[in-house]
Order: sequence, then C-alpha cells, then structure tokens
Amino acid sequence: MEVPLKEKLEDLRRRIRKLDSALIAFSGGVDSTFLTRICREELGEKAVAVTAQSSTYPHSELIMAKRIAKILGVRHVVYDPATDEHSHGKGPSCNSANVYSSLKCLAMRMKLKSVLDASHRDDLSERRKRFIAAKSAGVRSPLLESQLTKAEIRVLAKELGLPNWDRPASGCGRVARTRSRLSKALLVKKALDSLGAKGACVRMSGKKIIVMATSREMGMLVRKFDLMHRKMRALGFTEILLRPRS
Repeated sequence: MEVPLKEKLEDLRRRIRKLDSALIAFSGGVDSTFLTRICREELGEKAVAVTAQSSTYPHSELIMAKRIAKILGVRHVVYDPATDEHSHGKGPSCNSANVYSSLKCLAMRMKLKSVLDASHRDDLSERRKRFIAAKSAGVRSPLLESQLTKAEIRVLAKELGLPNWDRPASGCGRVARTRSRLSKALLVKKALDSLGAKGACVRMSGKKIIVMATSREMGMLVRKFDLMHRKMRALGFTEILLRPRS
C-alpha cells in the first residue's frame, strides 16, 4: 500500500531532524534543491550545500547552483576533489577519485556529522553502482529512505515554491522559465535581506507569496509589514502572507 505523500514528507523531516549536522551533495537540480531546502529548515546553519566541481560540470550549471543556494539561504561550498582546493594545508587530503569518499572527507574536516545525496526511489534501478559507492563511503540518501519518487519530489518542490521545480534532469528545456523564476526569487531574497530577515524562506505560486520566518524575524517583519508589502507588490505579488517557520 502506497504511503500518502504528506506522511512521506513528515518522515523525511523526522529523519533530517535526527541528524546533528549535514553536508548535502548539491547540483542545483530539483532533487538536491528540495533536499537542501528541507535540511535548511530542519537543521538551520548546520546544513551546508557542497557542489563538487569537475571538467564535466558546465559553468552555467554552477552559476545556477550558486543562485539557488543563495535563494535557499544555505551556506554553499564549491569543491574540486581533483585539486582539493579547500584544504589549505589543513587536515587530510580529500582528492579521492571517488567523489563520495571526497565529500565524506570534506565533511569530517568541516565537522559535519552526515553526508547526504539526493538519490530517490526512481534511481534504484538506474544507478546501482552509484548507490554501492555512496553506501561504502557512508553517504545517506534520505529521499530514498523516505521512499520519495521523482514525481513526488516535483510536487513537493512546487508546493514549497522552489524556482526549479519543473526543470528537467538533463538541464534542457524550460530553462528560460526557470531562470525567470530564479531572477524573481533572488529579488525577493534581496528584499527580505534588506528588511533584516535573512533566514526567511518563501513559497511563490503565481501572484501569491508566503514568507516564513523565525519568531525573531516574525516580530521584525510584522513591524515592517507595510514596507514588506510594498516591496512584494513591486515584484508582482498581489497576495502576501506571513507565517511562522517551524
């Protein structure tokens, strides 16, 4: 019997909450963006997104990953396992040929307890070798553990207002629409930062925006609601809601 999507999401949140801290393998695709968003909400600053750079990773994808990480409000590290450019002579070298081993080593150096990737249930049959490599390196796949499929991740990503929720895995198609949403999301992030709510998350759907903030930021935004309202309307939103962030 298929588990309801709401229960899968809550199961995922429970798994993330049990972690002390986490390094998330972050490509900027919808799966890793969704996982990073949940980790950011549940772990706060103890969640760090890491993009492993390589000769096969397009520069345009890296730029997009940086923009998405900024929107999520998560610390983002770009790391090249081949050169180990983040070691600066401190700690063991992490230039392993196995990217998962490299990320595990980097997590140890950054004092992050867990390493996560965004593999999901649909990946099982296609990427068996990758799963073996990840497991042997001690990397966990929370989306898979919660039995989430690609289609379900897209539904949840859309509900969370993630700007790349409908972006194809290949990075092709619908790129202009994704970039347009990214640009708007970045402007929203900049506006909230200017109001002192740097930790706020947003959900965007058409002309509706929901701003979710911590209790401290909530008080600040309530006091500045008229100003926030004007800034959001200037960005094209006609329905602006403010909610506490759990």
